[in-house]
Amino acid sequence: MAHLMNTSAQEGRDPAAHLPAARRPAESGVELLHADRTPPFALDLVRSLDEASQAVTSLDPLGPSSDVTVSALTALVCTGSTPADALEAAAAVARRSPGLEPHGLTLARVPGPVADSWEYHITMTVSSRDPQTGEDAAPVHHGERLR
Repeated sequence: MAHLMNTSAQEGRDPAAHLPAARRPAESGVELLHADRTPPFALDLVRSLDEASQAVTSLDPLGPSSDVTVSALTALVCTGSTPADALEAAAAVARRSPGLEPHGLTLARVPGPVADSWEYHITMTVSSRDPQTGEDAAPVHHGERLR
């Protein structure tokens, strides 16, 4: 979580210069990223973090007794022709990536690619533990807090 303004995406700088390099997917059917190109999601992520950070820094410090933080979580969108299909896709992601910590699921019914058809999107918000420290980058839901 970040409490400070993201200054690495200021004008005149490459907004994705501080992001880690994306690994090439091992599966076929996934858009391969070119090593010399910024991943397509990187600019969206940096822009969103900058907007959120600006909003947090503009809050009145003497306002209500609450805490607002900015956290970069990954949102995976799983699509299916029925809610069960979309949930199965989300479950498949969770099975294939046991290191991901799900934080929330949202179901949406959206217009499909054909007129008068619908498809279902499960948006799964996830994060993973830091490989060096083992710490979670986002709050996780556990029954008991460690003291």
